[in-house]
Amino acid sequence: MKKLQALLKDASHILITAGAGMSADSGLPTFRDKEGLWETYPPLKELNLSFEEIASPRAFFENPRLAWAFYAHRHNLYRQTEPHEGYKLLLELCKRKKSYFVVTSNVDEAFAKAGFEREKIYEIHGNINFLQCTCGRLWRNAELIAMEGFYPKELPQCPFCGKVARPNILMFSDAYFNDERESLQSLEFSQWKRSIDENLLVIEIGAGVKIPSIRVLGEKMVKTLPSSAMIRINPKDDEISPNLGYSLRAKALEGIKMILEQK
Repeated sequence: MKKLQALLKDASHILITAGAGMSADSGLPTFRDKEGLWETYPPLKELNLSFEEIASPRAFFENPRLAWAFYAHRHNLYRQTEPHEGYKLLLELCKRKKSYFVVTSNVDEAFAKAGFEREKIYEIHGNINFLQCTCGRLWRNAELIAMEGFYPKELPQCPFCGKVARPNILMFSDAYFNDERESLQSLEFSQWKRSIDENLLVIEIGAGVKIPSIRVLGEKMVKTLPSSAMIRINPKDDEISPNLGYSLRAKALEGIKMILEQK
């Protein structure tokens, strides 16, 4: 813990990389297994559908009502869920440093809700509060989606052409994802990386190994930039090379408090 404290003290720049485990402590489901998905959405169990099958553009083509039942519930749940205390603690740390950036695979917009600057957030899988259409349009949906039982009362439609919309989220086998926002955020992240001069600390939280995008990104940063290190917080997949940094076997909020509330 003393070594972790030294890393935090000496860091000039902070990169927060976050996976599903970061959202879990706010009460959001992670869908890491079929049983967890089915427990939250029993109708999917009746159809024997996996997360990969319902979280795909194909689902919107073949059964848009069912696909929107899944995503409308998530949209409403995410909009009404407040970020846990760990976000505030991380923001306070970031404000004390020269600069920071956030890269997350979560689509819940929690970092922005917690006060992180939107220009310093890269949502690699999109954002559930934005919708897109096959006509090429992209827009923000600020309203809750009215539900009737498990299904939405009406399918969200494109305000420009009237076609059925879909979330602006990168799904499985997704050749239709509108990357307009993602590309801009990626550019801002690249510009930030070029501005780092010394002492980068990557704090990775709740990033799993099944889809390792977040883990790979953070590890690559540490390997590439001199005077950099990583703190990996994960309750299960906490393995880390000694050349990269240190890890804590803990859930997101627990681990954040352990490193940031030390006296």
